[in-house]
Order: sequence, then C-alpha cells, then structure tokens
Amino acid sequence: MPVIVLAGPTACGKSQVASALAKLTPTEMIACDSMQVYRGMRILSQAPSKTHLASFLSPAKEYSAALFRENAGRLIPKILAKKKTPVIVGGTGLYLTALLDGLFPVEEGASSRDMAFRRELEKERQEKGAGFLHDQLRRVDPPSAEKIHPNDVRRLIRALEVHHLTGRPFSMEKPRREGLRRQYPFLIFVLNRDRAELYARINQRVDRMTQEGLVGEVQKLLKRSLSQTAAGALGIKELKAHLEGQATLSEAVELLKKNTRNYAKRQLCWFRREKAARWIEIAPDERPKETAQKIINVILTYKSTTFPYR
Repeated sequence: MPVIVLAGPTACGKSQVASALAKLTPTEMIACDSMQVYRGMRILSQAPSKTHLASFLSPAKEYSAALFRENAGRLIPKILAKKKTPVIVGGTGLYLTALLDGLFPVEEGASSRDMAFRRELEKERQEKGAGFLHDQLRRVDPPSAEKIHPNDVRRLIRALEVHHLTGRPFSMEKPRREGLRRQYPFLIFVLNRDRAELYARINQRVDRMTQEGLVGEVQKLLKRSLSQTAAGALGIKELKAHLEGQATLSEAVELLKKNTRNYAKRQLCWFRREKAARWIEIAPDERPKETAQKIINVILTYKSTTFPYR
C-alpha cells in the first residue's frame, strides 16, 4: 500500500483536495508544513482540522525537518496498520525531502548548526558578494560548487557550514542519507494552477485572513517569546511593521501578498526537483472532488494497490 503525497504551492487547494480524497477512500492526513505545527497560528498557517502534526506545538519551541521526519515516520506505520492510507499534505519542500530521502547525518545531531559561523558567512556575502562564498565552496568542495548556483545563498551557506562542522565536503554527505522512500512506496502528486490564477488565490486568501482577524493574531503572538522557526512565519514581519507604526495596514497587507507570491514561486522550484512527482494541473472551475478523482485514477493504475475504495 503506497503512501500518498499531496504537495504544491500555498493556496493551490491542497487541504481541500485532501479532504475530498478522504471521502473517496479511508485516509489520515499528516501536515507537512513548518508553520501549521504551531498553536495560536490558525489564521497565519491556515492549518486544517483533523490532521496529524497540525496545531500541536507551542510557538516558543523550535521545529525542524529532522523532527518532522521522526514524527511522520512514527505515524505512517500506525496509519497503515489501521488499513488506511497516509496522505502527506503540505508545501514545505525541505520537510518532504527529509521524509523521502533523509537528512545529512550532521542535520540530526545537536551540533547541526553553527549560527556564529552562519552570521560570519552572511556578513562576508553582504560585503563581498555571493560570488565570494561560491569561490570558498569551490576550494573545499568542487562537486557541490558545480551544482549550487552562486546566487543560491542558502545552499551555499549550508554547504560551507557542513564542511565547517564535519570536516567533510557537503557532496560526500549525500550518499549517506536514508529516507522512508526505501521503506514504503510513495505516490507523489504536485498540485498546480495557472500562475495568474494562483496569484489571485493568494491575494484573496490574504484578504480573507485579514478579515478573519490576522492583525489580532499576530499582535498576540508578538507578545510571546517566539522560536526562530515560528517567528519566520509569513505575516509576522509584515504585520509587525504595521503594529509598530512603520506601515499602514494596506501597505502591510500588500507586502504580505507579494512575499507570499514569491514564496509560492520558491515552492514550485523546489518541487520541480522531485523527479518522481506527478503534476496535477487544476482548472479554474475544477472542484476539489474532481481533482481528487484524478488522483484516484492514477492510484488505481498502481499495480500493488490494495486500497479499500468506496
């Protein structure tokens, strides 16, 4: 019995399709989202109900891809034992990669990060440009430098950090990863929409979130001690500027829309790396039930399927 993945950019309709899928076959959803794990962020994260790994953690606590992999890895066999289909739903690409392919060993230990070293690299990038970091990486790890674009600052810093922490090139760590793809068959679907329609849906969602009380939710969160992960949620920085009088509500909302659209572009880029993914294009007037049926049709062609369809 395969595990189903419903990935895709924010606001593409993943949760609605997952709910429709649950009406066609017995499933349990697992949220693959770095922000939906937090309590008190219902509006910000748009966390669905009746979903594992959603709204269970204090925003004061850190969460990570390693923790997601550990938690989801425990849930999947339990759901399968109930003769149900685990459906991984979300848009956090790093978490999905961690689940499918594992993490570099250094990412799972207590010393997986060196923030001082990262700050030093970031300072060098600002002063000397990303090309300087790329040159550094080329000296210690030519294979990684070949694969990482000079403007991909996040991956450049991570590759240099891994070498700094382990003394081994980042490229040597990849073969040592192991994910659940070796333990379970996965059927991976990436939901997508026409770009203009997706952006319109993002804008509409932000407007709806604002009407539902987004400003008040962010105001409450800012009174708390937030973890570095939670503080990075889209909407907190933008609304904080408004609450501190540095921007009007209209300006903050427009910036949030822009930043969310940019985030959606990054998500799509990430999911394009997944060679095994089946892309499902959703028409503007397509109902979630119709999209779910497309997915069912693909699953039915899976030779080893034993799903108890209704």
